[in-house]
Amino acid sequence: MRDTKSGMNFRVATLVIMSILALSLTIAVDAHMPGAKPLPDFELTPIVINDGKTEMEIAIEDIGKYHGDICVCGSCAFRATQLGISQIWGDEVPAGDDIRIINRLPTPGSKDCFQYITGQGIETNTKGEYKMILPDATVVANMTKKNLKKLSKHVSTDYFRFDVCRISTGECFEVAVEEQVFPDGYFELRKKVKFGIPENATSEEKALFKSDWETIRERDF
Repeated sequence: MRDTKSGMNFRVATLVIMSILALSLTIAVDAHMPGAKPLPDFELTPIVINDGKTEMEIAIEDIGKYHGDICVCGSCAFRATQLGISQIWGDEVPAGDDIRIINRLPTPGSKDCFQYITGQGIETNTKGEYKMILPDATVVANMTKKNLKKLSKHVSTDYFRFDVCRISTGECFEVAVEEQVFPDGYFELRKKVKFGIPENATSEEKALFKSDWETIRERDF
């Protein structure tokens, strides 16, 4: 992973989150999982960033509007950023152009969340840095939805890792998800349901995947 650390005095503190996908959101139904039951009502503290002129609050709802809805991957990315900022900056409000995020999860939801937070593709006074680098050190330059969907076919827990970095000091904090967060066979079932690999999922498998997906999403920390 040398590419993720170039120009940085990289110091990683790894925080393993038992249920990072169970997030405090206030939404009805995630459109990425048709038929999913509504989430319970929670509140998720916004991310506050100094954009050079004012302190800008970024709420999970802002991410949802930018992406098209609030999905599991985008929510996961949002929470990972919160944790990374709190560990590196503490009570200090980070400057937008001092944030670097390295994402290993090749999905549109995580990409849109991190791009919004770092000021990529939106109107803001400052721009941070955002990179997508897969676990095998492949740098993803083509972040179109079509390409990310192709790359996401074989994701596993190894991909659910995110680095939040302070450019000015070189300090980074890695947020990771433990394997036991996901039910046995979850990623194999995901490939069948979402991509028809190695064959199309049965109605029973689709129902099981939806149930597993809801369980992951709704776990408490």
